[in-house]
Parts: sequence; structure tokens; C-alpha cells
Amino acid sequence: MNRRIKVLSLLFSLSFLSQMPLSLIRFYAPIFAVKIGATGLILGLMGFSYGVVYIFSAYIIGKRSESIGYTSSLELGLIFYALIILLYIFTKIPYLLILIRALEALSMGFVWPSLEALSKFFDNKKASTAVYTIGWSFASTLAPYLGSSFASIFVLPFIIASAFSLAGGILATYFEPLKHEETKVISKIDLGKEIIFPIFFYGFSVSIIYAFYSAFAETVFGIKGSGIIMSISSIFIVIAFLSVLLFKDDSKFGITLGLGLQVFYVVLFVYKEFFLQLVSLSLIFYGSGILYFYVLYKIMLTETKGLGIRTGTFESSIGAGYTLGPLIGGLASLYGLDYVWLVAFISALVFFIFWIIIKFLPLKRAYKQHKKELNNKN
Repeated sequence: MNRRIKVLSLLFSLSFLSQMPLSLIRFYAPIFAVKIGATGLILGLMGFSYGVVYIFSAYIIGKRSESIGYTSSLELGLIFYALIILLYIFTKIPYLLILIRALEALSMGFVWPSLEALSKFFDNKKASTAVYTIGWSFASTLAPYLGSSFASIFVLPFIIASAFSLAGGILATYFEPLKHEETKVISKIDLGKEIIFPIFFYGFSVSIIYAFYSAFAETVFGIKGSGIIMSISSIFIVIAFLSVLLFKDDSKFGITLGLGLQVFYVVLFVYKEFFLQLVSLSLIFYGSGILYFYVLYKIMLTETKGLGIRTGTFESSIGAGYTLGPLIGGLASLYGLDYVWLVAFISALVFFIFWIIIKFLPLKRAYKQHKKELNNKN
């Protein structure tokens, strides 16, 4: 087998095996928590604890991963995560789930910044970014249905998730990225506008879904219905990552489209009809996928030096979104889980408008200034 194809296949497999346990836990942990007596506020605090720890772990460990070694960091994180997941089996007190989620975030701080950095070492950045993102999004699609299928055996989803994570940790020992010399054309990136701002809202948006939707949908459509909606809608993350290969290499276009589609949260708030919930969640996930891809792809076009810091910032910003999203959603849930989606819609609308202001109005001002200068010359 051609070495390039082999390495890309390993990248896909590692991305899949890293995401599968995480997605299984995201789907099943809220349902498990409710079954042992957790309130909506505790669900929010579970997501909050994950996010607040991930902010620091992703940035600090991402920064250190260049010296630790990206593959070593990946191995350690996945094996650590496999052990942490098993703690759920012995937990009977809902508040302890908040601590377990925090430990999950610590282990994932070793995984994602390193795996994203490894995606850089290919000549075709768009292809390697697509392979990486399709790998984890494919896992996100399968995990909810898999979790709902095995939920009848109370702790089985946790055992399966642990096995996937352990398999990923073992596979990481065989991964050696391609040697890649820096190209002459290096893209510059604004950490605030092009990484922190858009990917923060990505984290905010998807964390609200992962913290609350499976439990919310179970009360409306049953656990099978919840799993079906989450799995089918997650397919649109995969579709997003496939479709960007046909789009132009314009991060501003991708981020604008991704943020704009988040306003479909209003449908989740207004309607409790299965098909409308499925369509709206699918569009939200599609937009999230577009948003994620273009921010990460922009990072892949920058220089290798300091890459761990940029991928750490990327993941840390997601963690910041994971902190605020579930916390605000948890407070809104005190009035009922329906109000979580109202908060998500208002937040999406505000972020979208703010993005338009900071990215498009400066262009309008620059155009007017240019036109004025031309008139003065004439």
C-alpha cells in the first residue's frame, strides 16, 4: 500500500476511534444521569465542568505537545480516557458525574490538539483536514444510535466506549506522520477573529446539544427516537466535511454560512414534531461542521512552528464554549428544557450579527475610502 494512503487511513481511524467514545458518552451520559436522579441544572454543570477544564488543558497541553511528541500525547490521552469512562459504572451520586466530566476534559486535552497537529503533515492540507474531520464526524453519526441500542443494559455503553478509546490508544503507537517540509506560502491568521471567536460559538452551540438534547428528545420521542434523531442529524456533519471539498477556499464564506445556520434553534423551541426537529438539528449540525472545518483548515495553512499553540488555542476556545453553553442552558432549564433552545437561538442570532459587523462592515468602509480617494484624484 502506498505510504501516503496508509498514513491517511491511520489518521482516519485514529480520528474515528478518538471521537467514538466521546460521542457515546455525550449521548448516553445525560440519559444515565437523569436515571440516577440528576436535574437539568446538574446536566448543565456536567457540561460546564468539562468545558472549564478543557479550556486550560487543551491550551497548556497543546502548547507542550510539540516537546512531548504529538503521537505520545495522543496515546496517553486515549488510554487515560478509557480508564476514566469506567468510573461511570460505579457512580450512584449525580453530583459525582460533574467530577468525572472534568477528568474526561483533562484527558481529551492530550488528544485533540495533538491529532489536529498531526493532520498538518501532508502536502494537500484540504484533503488531510477532510480525512481527519470525516473520521470523527462519522463516529459522531454512529455513536447515538449505538448508545441507544445498548442502553437496555445499564452500563454497557460505558464499557463499549472504553474499549474504543483503548483501541485508539494502541493504534496511536503505530502512527508516524509523513515528513513534510514547510511550503513557501504561509497563511497568516488572526487568533481572535479567525480562531477564538468563531470556534468559541461552535463549542457553545454543540455543547448545548450534547448536554441536553438526548435527554430532552427522550422525554418527547423515547430513547430510540432520540438516538435516531441524533444519529441522522449527525450525518450532516459528515456531509458538511465532504461538501467543503467542492467549496472555494474562503474561510469568511464558510464561517458566515456556519454561523447563519445556527439560527434554526428557533425551530427546536417552537415545534416538537419529529420531522421538524430532525431537519432543524440536521441544519444546525451541518452549519457546525462547515464552521469547524474552515477554522481548522485556516490553521493547517499556517507554519509548523507554534502549531501546537494554535491547535491548543482552537481546542481551548471550543472548551470556553463548552463552559458557557451548558451553564447558561442549565440555568434556562430551571424553567423547562424547552427554554434551552430559546437561549441557543438568541445566542446564535447575536453571534451571527456580530460576525457580520466585524467581518463585512470593515470591507464596506474600506470600499468607501477607496472610492473617496479615487474621486479626490480625479
